[in-house]
Amino acid sequence: MAVNAKFYIRGFALLFAMWSFSFPAFAMDKPFADIHVHFNWDQKEIVSAQQIVEKIRKQNVAFTIVSGTPSSLALELHAADPQRVVPFFSPYITPSSRSTWYKDQNVLSQAEQGLADKQYLGIGELHLWAGMPPRADNAIFQGLLNLAEKYQVPFLIHTEAGDYRFFLPICQSRPKVRFLWAHAGGTLAAEQVKPVLQRCANVWVELSARDPWRYNTLVDKNNQLLPGWLALCKEFPDRIMTGTDPVWSVRKGQRWDAADDGWDHFEELLAFHRNWLAQLPPAVEEKIRIGNARRFLFGK
Repeated sequence: MAVNAKFYIRGFALLFAMWSFSFPAFAMDKPFADIHVHFNWDQKEIVSAQQIVEKIRKQNVAFTIVSGTPSSLALELHAADPQRVVPFFSPYITPSSRSTWYKDQNVLSQAEQGLADKQYLGIGELHLWAGMPPRADNAIFQGLLNLAEKYQVPFLIHTEAGDYRFFLPICQSRPKVRFLWAHAGGTLAAEQVKPVLQRCANVWVELSARDPWRYNTLVDKNNQLLPGWLALCKEFPDRIMTGTDPVWSVRKGQRWDAADDGWDHFEELLAFHRNWLAQLPPAVEEKIRIGNARRFLFGK
């Protein structure tokens, strides 16, 4: 097991290096809103909050949404740069909560306290998998949606399903909640994302982790934006954002045998997003790069 894991990590790093050489150099003069990052316990083992802040400053990231495992790590990163880091409340209140949060009443009490005190400005990232617990009618999940309504904060939700109709009834049942749909469903094609944007005016999507190293569902082998996504960005230019999500794996969660070195690849991930954004009409590019996030979070 350990040998295979090391082989995978080496291969992952080599793939990153190969792709990084294929991107043209982009000026950092355009500020970027990274709508999806993490500061987790297995990242803190090898990178500090101050080192992360230095990275985002160097890359001209104007502001970023962070969620932590445990939740309190988002506040630690926020404290390192309150002007750039927007903390969201994660239901993963301990390092091992990702598999148990939906059975823990402490999640709701801690969320309410953190939102009431304005420590957190949103909720998420929260994961729902088709065919796995919890179901959408889970009391803790529904309680978090209630808090999003009560405190009028956005809700970052990650769904793993083969069809948009897994998420559609959730957003339709909660029209007062402003959902930020992580990775726009991840594996879903643009044609599967469009019906959600058409039917749920309370949903915005973000395209993090669709890079070639994780979901690989946004560009072709020549780094060109797929036609479906180009069309969707033009049709819904005010409802799409993006980010890097610098974690080791967006689908497997934390590992027992290695720290999460996702922040080591932050610069490559950001270069990938700047590359495909540059293929859009300038007005659309500006909205997705930063304008939509600014309005979504700050109303301006």
